[in-house]
Amino acid sequence: MKRRQEAKIVKQNIDNKKKLLITKFEDLSNELIYEIFDYFDYFFIYEIFSKLNIRFQSLFINSSLLLKINLSLISKSIFQNHYKSMINTNIKRIISLNITKYFLDYFSINLFLSLQSLIIYEIHSDKICLLINHLDCLPNFSSLSIYSSDYFQNENSIYLSIFHLSKLKFCKLTFPSGGQRIPLPLATNQCQTLKCLILNGHVRLDQLISILSYLPKLDHLSCEYLYGSECTEIDIVSIPVNLISICLTLYCISFNELKLFLSKISFQLKKLRIKKFNDENFLNVKQWEELILNYMPCLCIFDLQYIGLIDDNFRQNLIEQFYSKFWIERKWLFDYYYYKNENSYYLNFFSTVPYRYNHFILYEQINNDICKSYQNNSINFARHLTIEGHLKTDKYSIQFPRVTKLTLKNNSIEKNSLFFNDINSIIPLIQIIDLDIKDNHFSIIELTKILSLLPNLQSLTLSNILSFQFKRIETTKLISQNNKITKLIIDDDECQMKHIHCLIHLFPHLQYLEIGIDENNLEEILRYLLLKSKSLFALFLLNLNYKIIEKIQGLIKNENLIHDYTIERIHGGLYLWW
Repeated sequence: MKRRQEAKIVKQNIDNKKKLLITKFEDLSNELIYEIFDYFDYFFIYEIFSKLNIRFQSLFINSSLLLKINLSLISKSIFQNHYKSMINTNIKRIISLNITKYFLDYFSINLFLSLQSLIIYEIHSDKICLLINHLDCLPNFSSLSIYSSDYFQNENSIYLSIFHLSKLKFCKLTFPSGGQRIPLPLATNQCQTLKCLILNGHVRLDQLISILSYLPKLDHLSCEYLYGSECTEIDIVSIPVNLISICLTLYCISFNELKLFLSKISFQLKKLRIKKFNDENFLNVKQWEELILNYMPCLCIFDLQYIGLIDDNFRQNLIEQFYSKFWIERKWLFDYYYYKNENSYYLNFFSTVPYRYNHFILYEQINNDICKSYQNNSINFARHLTIEGHLKTDKYSIQFPRVTKLTLKNNSIEKNSLFFNDINSIIPLIQIIDLDIKDNHFSIIELTKILSLLPNLQSLTLSNILSFQFKRIETTKLISQNNKITKLIIDDDECQMKHIHCLIHLFPHLQYLEIGIDENNLEEILRYLLLKSKSLFALFLLNLNYKIIEKIQGLIKNENLIHDYTIERIHGGLYLWW
């Protein structure tokens, strides 16, 4: 009996110690809670914790917590609620903004005195300079990302305004093609702070050279659409000489132009990424070896991707020379395969090291030889994967553990019932939030199977209208009850009323819808969407005449469909936000 009592006491002591080791969230210090909050959007944590108890109310109201605000896709009514209850009262504590241009209708950026980082979407190019001028008075502002809704109509003024920001360290500009692309005059007043420049838009080499003359301290340069300009002379004094990282996607530019450019700025270069299309000169191994040996003594990472047509004059020996001692010693390894796209045959030649591009494409190969790089349990860290053609994934051991966006093109999904089960062996489908299906024709049954394998999908893009034949009611219920899709884009000519009925039924949580419609059905479709889709707050109608805006405004007013909305023309369509 005594032993039993002693054993019971010992067990109680152990249980008590275990309880002491269990820490509740509320037991954490304020400082640690603030650090955890820093990983989440402010509105998300505010809604969860602000009304929990007095302590957490105090943490939000009477604190020095610095705020990161994300308002990129919300309804107008919710935005106005946030504006009144949270943003306006905490404006001096906000250090980061992720917003659309509509935010600027309510606030002037120069009021955010603690702002360090700004990401802004769909802003008109003629408004950018004014925005940047307001940023110039902010004492700690250092990071700027702009996504323009149109091409830079006065791009030199935009660049000069950006270079005038006294503490800017990071700048990313994304803009459609267009404009005159006249190079800036070489710099007289330089920006001494900018370290990283990313240009996701059409830029000519002579333009880029003039831009770099303003940035002597630049460390990283990325240009997604770089075109040649037949430059014959580059001023070595006026461009940065301390670049350590360059990433270029090349169009219509010769190897000699690239060589002339890199020879002036690459002496400190440690990482070079080049992507090129259809120019065999970029497979001339001797040219690369000479350029690297003579001008890149510090280069550690060389990442080359070449995609080109295979014609009768294609020379296999160009590829084989990349397997020489020069490349093996540096551990710069390459692989290649051939694939068919429509009626042409292509070569995909690429580096096999883990430092891949953010977007990677797997093609259906036209021969039975699988790439060496896919047989060694290799890992690719791309976040966007495109699978083109009928891919036999069981032969691939490559893994894509970080992919969150998946694009499927010409995959014959309807003929291969195990397609998604196959790709699940190389991609964790549970983490896919964005799916883009191009040129795949399948029924609503196939769509049901796809969505059931992607439980966390939020955004869906389809290149054509599905065969909306709902003979099985249980199928439509399964889709509508289980999917979490809030954004739907149908890149087709026209949606008819029967399609709209089906879409709203299938995707009850839709917030953003992008479709093409026939103007003759405009009133009927618009009326149905505004009355029946309770979650919808953004509608982009493709290929509509600009003059139709007045007709839409009249319909909304006469039938009292929505209140306090914004309507405008963007990219050849009409955008409605409420």
